[in-house]
Amino acid sequence: MNDKSFRYCRTLFEKGAYSNIDYLIRKRYSFIIKNIDANEKGIEFGAGAGLSSFFLKDYNIIVTDYCESEWLDIKNVNAEDSVFDDCSFDYIIMSNVIHHLDKPKLFFEEALRILKPGGRIIVIEPYSSILLKVFLAIKKHEQINYTLNPLLKDYSFNRIAKTDIDGNNAVGRLLFEDSTLFENQFPNFQVTYKSYEECMVFVNSGGQYVKSLYVPLPFFLLKLLNVCDRFLITVWKKMFALGLYVVIRKK
Repeated sequence: MNDKSFRYCRTLFEKGAYSNIDYLIRKRYSFIIKNIDANEKGIEFGAGAGLSSFFLKDYNIIVTDYCESEWLDIKNVNAEDSVFDDCSFDYIIMSNVIHHLDKPKLFFEEALRILKPGGRIIVIEPYSSILLKVFLAIKKHEQINYTLNPLLKDYSFNRIAKTDIDGNNAVGRLLFEDSTLFENQFPNFQVTYKSYEECMVFVNSGGQYVKSLYVPLPFFLLKLLNVCDRFLITVWKKMFALGLYVVIRKK
């Protein structure tokens, strides 16, 4: 992503976004808000357009990214090697970020360091279903690469990426499809929540950063579409699920 894409997304919400993308983003923040408290101290890495400044404005959260965008609380923060003290935060938000990291293993090691005991990582990631593979092939946006486990020390997205496509959408599935593999790698972390989300509400959102065709729908039809998504994902998640929502707790 680049600053132009972030600015486009931010402008949508400053002006009042059209209903489709607004519904999708509110769905994601509803999940985040259920897992944090206004009295806690949190940080968001890879904030992109910085939408937390709209949706979490009453929360004690530091909004960061590895760039110079003016809406960030702290600029040029590397999630794999941050500048924060040990046990600084009650929670970390990683919304569609981990699949962009060069070495996710380094991020989780850093998260263990800066989280307080009992602190959480709230994760939203793409889920590499059959539908997502088709969607990415059509859009030519990012990629899916299963060649290496992202928790291995020799995993490097920058090395396996052979184009300027900047995300590996296989990472969420590789990390969390079988939570025990993640927990065995990081015994001081526990996956306390996992759900598969987002099918047609994502496809028909119009795009957060990359614009796509969509059919404008009123709020009640978007809610109905979300109910249909729940049915499709329950019946066959590996075909229809496009999102993975996870909460990880530090013991």
